[in-house]
Amino acid sequence: MISRYRGCMLGAAAGDALGMPGETMPPRPDRVTVEYRAAHRHHPNAGLSPGSYTDDTQLMLLAGELLADKTFTPERYAAKLAALDEDEGFRFPDGPVLTACRRYAAQGPGKTGVESPGAGCMPLAVPFALAIGEPDRLYEELTAACAVTHTHIAAQAGAVSFAMLLRATLAGNGDPVHVAELCARSMDPLLSSRIATARDLSREGFSLEAVLPVIGNDISVYQTLPMTVYLISRYGDSDLLLPLAAHIGGNSDTIAFLCGAWLGARWGTGAFSPALLDNLEDNERIAAVAEGLLAVGGKD
Repeated sequence: MISRYRGCMLGAAAGDALGMPGETMPPRPDRVTVEYRAAHRHHPNAGLSPGSYTDDTQLMLLAGELLADKTFTPERYAAKLAALDEDEGFRFPDGPVLTACRRYAAQGPGKTGVESPGAGCMPLAVPFALAIGEPDRLYEELTAACAVTHTHIAAQAGAVSFAMLLRATLAGNGDPVHVAELCARSMDPLLSSRIATARDLSREGFSLEAVLPVIGNDISVYQTLPMTVYLISRYGDSDLLLPLAAHIGGNSDTIAFLCGAWLGARWGTGAFSPALLDNLEDNERIAAVAEGLLAVGGKD
């Protein structure tokens, strides 16, 4: 189990770093390489070196360290986010996260979240899935954490559904996407419907080029999670999963982050080349957080 906990966290960060240069860019599925690259000089991530992660991994680590220490509360998480923003340490965060930080700085703890269906809180799914196994508790605590930045039901449904997908994967469930679809159905039927459509398109063998205009690849959870589901369902047993996710364009860092988390939860650290893990920023810190989460939730 330790390999899959480490794989889930390291895979998420590796996917994030692979997708970082392609964030906001057009899709380039013809460039399917698994190597870290720098963003072009006019890109918002231009200051990051190859192998560097974005705000997705930053959120995962902030929440993961609190959860591993058994000190997580929405208030402490909000304070950590605000401190990172004050230090200008955030890496191209989305609007709701920045707004929440500014609200916290202005008014302190309280209602900081934004009514946005964006996928900016989805990285929380990874540490919460590793720390909490009981479904009702996972739902309650993860939605409260998401509400620090995102109060929209779709954003929260996306995070909870993906967390349940990871839990099902770790448990050896043969159809974790169906678990995610059922979870989304109870929270946001539209998201559930889009997950089902993505899965059907995969089963029917539609190519990535054909489904991109149908599913989309932008920062909305209605596109980010279904595209992740399509990629996992279509390419989960192939070496193409991470390269395609990283070159999907649009919200490529988050989509590749989610695909990498699933890949690690399914196969462990062996799913990734030694070079990919060795050249990943903060790989030792990420692995240590994964081990801490295993100690907290591995037997939950």
